[in-house]
Amino acid sequence: MQNPSLHKLLNQAAASPHIKNLQQLWANNPQRHQQFHLETESLYLDLSKNWLDNNSLDLLHQLAESCQLQEAIEKLFNGKQVNHTEQSTAGHTALRDPHHSDYQANLTAMFNLADRIDSQHIKTAFGKPVKQWVNIGIGGSYLGPRLVIEALTELQSESRIPVYFAASVDDSLINQLFRTIDIEHCLFCISSKSFGTVETLMNARAIESKLRACSGYQPQAGQSSLMAITAKPEKARQHGIPDDMILAFDDNIGGRFSLWSAIGFPIVMAAGKKAFKNLLVGAYKMDCHFRQAPLPGNLPVTMALLAVWYRNYMQLSAYGCLPYDARLRCLPQWLQQLMMESTGKMHNNAGQIIDYATAPWVFGDHGQLSQHAFFQAFHQGLDALPLDFIGVIDDSPNQQFLLYNMLAQGAALMQGREEDSSMAGCPGNKPSTTLLMKRMDAVALGELLAMYEHMVYTQSVIWDINCFDQPGVELGKTLAKQIQEYVTTGSLNQLHLDPSTLSLINQVSPKIKESNHD
Repeated sequence: MQNPSLHKLLNQAAASPHIKNLQQLWANNPQRHQQFHLETESLYLDLSKNWLDNNSLDLLHQLAESCQLQEAIEKLFNGKQVNHTEQSTAGHTALRDPHHSDYQANLTAMFNLADRIDSQHIKTAFGKPVKQWVNIGIGGSYLGPRLVIEALTELQSESRIPVYFAASVDDSLINQLFRTIDIEHCLFCISSKSFGTVETLMNARAIESKLRACSGYQPQAGQSSLMAITAKPEKARQHGIPDDMILAFDDNIGGRFSLWSAIGFPIVMAAGKKAFKNLLVGAYKMDCHFRQAPLPGNLPVTMALLAVWYRNYMQLSAYGCLPYDARLRCLPQWLQQLMMESTGKMHNNAGQIIDYATAPWVFGDHGQLSQHAFFQAFHQGLDALPLDFIGVIDDSPNQQFLLYNMLAQGAALMQGREEDSSMAGCPGNKPSTTLLMKRMDAVALGELLAMYEHMVYTQSVIWDINCFDQPGVELGKTLAKQIQEYVTTGSLNQLHLDPSTLSLINQVSPKIKESNHD
């Protein structure tokens, strides 16, 4: 964001009277839908309902070029340092490149373990075959795998076992989980890049306690109810996990970019090896497109530029993700973490405090359910915001009905409705983007997810920030640990908290309340 003259032109374009008038934009260019769409093998992107014209789009392409975007893309794929604060590369794209050594090593480790489980060479600590799986993880160790499993498992004839997730530290959820599963036939996997995430380790200890309380629980060679997926295998060994039940991945793979790594092993167990390989195929297709397509036809780059246009020049602070397919119901939460943890930064790569906005507030839900929840604010509220409507082309009558609803919402937001009664009128002129998956399969899903990853990376290049670290997340973890130590010891040593928080600690902690009462 270092080109003052270009920023001035973009601000002038955003202030132009016609740019926020969709009716005028269409009147000026009745063929917008042909000009403002992009396509890959699996995706069709329609941008024609956005506050955008040829001039503003050309200026945005110039902005990308001025930020040396193509050079930054090559750094990502060539294993150059792109995570400047941690002085590391970003290895997630190598895991889906069939020409890279990491690709085959990753698949071999995962598939070998899957085959051993599937053939009953590995049994649970009760001596029973594995028929269920629980993934103990949070954040990137949870959102990506869950999204893919929900999207793909009903399509796969190779599906092995049902997969459950233990993400939140919440007794009610853990108790509900144990009412659902058959513990003697269940394999529990501790998924944590650092093997130090407090929530994950607390859940792991709670589950281990329940296992030890069961009669017949006898861990031994070839029999284990626990395994681990981590970038710190030595910590998993210290935890007592056998070497042959540990899947490791490199530390240069960010958690929210990690579903392509061993973190995706639950996908292999639930949807099968072929589905996971096809997921990588789709992601690699998008990698090639992102790397090779010229800027005007580059789908993730265009998505990123549109988001920058709305955030920095239209001054819109939110971003909606609205999938009209229940199989993609976890996509908004996954994208929320991907975008907000990656681009929610206040320092540029040189460590300087920036004076421009970065991450928008990302939200969303299943589209049709959202129509009956918060779409009213879109149609008649005073604010506008960029919305991604995401649909899956399908011959099923019900799925087609969902698509018709989605298309109607985009049209209604743009066209509005005039009524004699002002209370019933909708002003229209609200922008939106429509993204169609041409089918729902692993290849198409891989393309979609890799597209959003590259969109976020492109945003980070334009904003000159590091999208692979997350220092703000660590602050809350540190304070939580300090509060827990304070409650345990009753000591205020190095606990610098405000009176309100200290008072609330006293309210929620019986131990502290009893001490104060005495």
